[in-house]
Amino acid sequence: MACFTKNSERGVSLYLTVMILTLILAMALGISSLLVSQIRLGRDLGDSVLAFYATETGIERSLFALSEGETGPQWQETLSNNASYIANFENPGEGGCPATVLNYCLKSIGVYNGIRRGIRIAR
Repeated sequence: MACFTKNSERGVSLYLTVMILTLILAMALGISSLLVSQIRLGRDLGDSVLAFYATETGIERSLFALSEGETGPQWQETLSNNASYIANFENPGEGGCPATVLNYCLKSIGVYNGIRRGIRIAR
């Protein structure tokens, strides 16, 4: 049988301490990574809402223009909050507009701080 000495027991204690500290460090890094990604997601969520509102503005502007008899194929504008939209008129069967649509489609894409949101309506 092998006899353990005090020096060999100190080596085991040091090894266990290093392993436990490594495990704690890995857990801390994992949690901090999750927190950073959640904070980023929360910030982008606000930008996403503003991009969607710009998209809706493009649809409403297009509908208003069409009701006034304006037949431009495209409307675009930069809004006061630096969001922008581009709205396109599409005939049935063109682009992504289904051929079964009776009149037309409107497609609007809103952009705010690099976040893009889009809507397509058919009438």
